[in-house]
Amino acid sequence: MIDAELAARLEPLRAALGEDATWLVGGAVRDLLLGRPLLDWDVLVPEDAAAAARAYARRVGAHVFPLSERHGAWRVVEDGRTVDFAAAGPDIDANLRERDLTVNAIALRLSDRTLVDPLGGVADLRARRLVACTDGAMRADPLRLMRVARLAVELDLAIDPATEAICRRDAALAPAAAPERILAELKRLLAGPDAVDALLLLERLGVLAAVLPEVAALRGVEQSRFHHLDVLEHTLHVIEATADVADHLAHYFPDARVAAAIERDLAAPVEAELDVRAALRFGALLHDIAKPATRTVLDGGKIGFPGHARDGVLVADGILARLAAGHGLRRITRVLVREHLRLGFLARDEPLDPRTAYRYAAETEPYVHASIIVSLG
Repeated sequence: MIDAELAARLEPLRAALGEDATWLVGGAVRDLLLGRPLLDWDVLVPEDAAAAARAYARRVGAHVFPLSERHGAWRVVEDGRTVDFAAAGPDIDANLRERDLTVNAIALRLSDRTLVDPLGGVADLRARRLVACTDGAMRADPLRLMRVARLAVELDLAIDPATEAICRRDAALAPAAAPERILAELKRLLAGPDAVDALLLLERLGVLAAVLPEVAALRGVEQSRFHHLDVLEHTLHVIEATADVADHLAHYFPDARVAAAIERDLAAPVEAELDVRAALRFGALLHDIAKPATRTVLDGGKIGFPGHARDGVLVADGILARLAAGHGLRRITRVLVREHLRLGFLARDEPLDPRTAYRYAAETEPYVHASIIVSLG
């Protein structure tokens, strides 16, 4: 399970902390058993997590800071990896039983590489299922309701029927998690390769309606005869299409210079730990968010959504404010929602005259290429 390369990576931990009663736990052990890359480590030490984190940070020359005053957790940030430290307490079994899912309730002792698995997480991994540790696991931390859906899709694991029933029962509690944590989980979910599947799973569990009721309300909103999808299905299609364009620029923009320029723009930071490419997913998710409120049946039965781009800016910004999003994400989302129709209307009069093109660029700056990609979706 631990090859020579991983043993070498763990050596600074052993050297800094000693081996007795120091455990690698949670997602790190789960990913190790699944053969996945170990990007983030969770470490349990007997007592003083702060001292352990500082010792390890000194050893590897990294930054250290408190992660949770309530739980006494500390984080060390290295290049490409975070290492979180917490105190195990006197009973490792009891600590593991308080976790969210059995596959995350496995510990590996560094001294002798012994696995502690009080809830059968290894068997559940082999069966490729997610099982809640306890009936109250989601109530203990409502953010777990979002994490279950993300992990199910990310790891290609099925949610155990009893655990799905627990999630449905407790779905309404999801907004009780801190808004910053909800947003962080949403960022991870949207950044994944199967974001649409994760959103559909959140909808099935009832969590989408609890956390993002405005998005859930898109379900069943019929559009004009030119759209065969309701607004939610259309939104999911745009998320998928937007991601595909952003990830395959050379295919959609054969001119290498153009593709390179767009790539530079997509890699530009929007705010800490969020670039334009990731923020695109939020623009796609929220671009039609005001359609339910603006839906109008016009003369002859034609369906329209007058002003939905303009009104959508206010709705989208309200959602992101509720989630305590930063200024950067709110700014780019406002641009992408406001302008998502404009290029389509302008393209009817191809080719664009220089003045019109300049005006479009000026009003979407510095997110011109991002706006074009959302429009293409």
